[in-house]
Amino acid sequence: MGRDIIGRDCPINGGVYLGGGEREAIVVDDIKQPELLFVYKELLKRKQEKEQKGESFKSAALMDVFNLVKETLPYNEGAVTKVTQGLKPDQKITLSSFLREKGGICRHQALLTGYLLEKLKTEGFVGGKASVDRNFVPNRGGHAWVRYVNSGGEVFIIDPAQDFIGRIEQAGKDKWFYKRPEEMQD
Repeated sequence: MGRDIIGRDCPINGGVYLGGGEREAIVVDDIKQPELLFVYKELLKRKQEKEQKGESFKSAALMDVFNLVKETLPYNEGAVTKVTQGLKPDQKITLSSFLREKGGICRHQALLTGYLLEKLKTEGFVGGKASVDRNFVPNRGGHAWVRYVNSGGEVFIIDPAQDFIGRIEQAGKDKWFYKRPEEMQD
């Protein structure tokens, strides 16, 4: 329908995210959704405040994005139900619809996180790459999060829904499987 599909290692802004099953098709487009730019401007405001205090924004950028996403789009299944009520499977809806309702679940939080990190890179504030990743674990369901590879090649996981942010090796065995299939060892 004229938009690129948001998937692993794909651009986020301007695309549409389709879930693993039949559900809403989430459009991320800051040209048509000024709410996304408002959230980004809040992130830049926080960046400026840090720099005025002599603190490094770049070293705390991932945590700042993580915290801002949790504040502006808290995990709220009820909000998702309210926003998506009456939608047909794969019907397009904007990510900003969930921002206005002040709630989302993992996929919405991952999209906002990925959008913010991608925007920071586009404007030269960070050098890494954000990707919205997801998996499916039998008897547990699907899950989405952001994988961020910094300019030094370190892999970080930013998962507001599971309240986790850190290097991939810090995720522990009880967390969702954040590793990609090609990274799994027998």
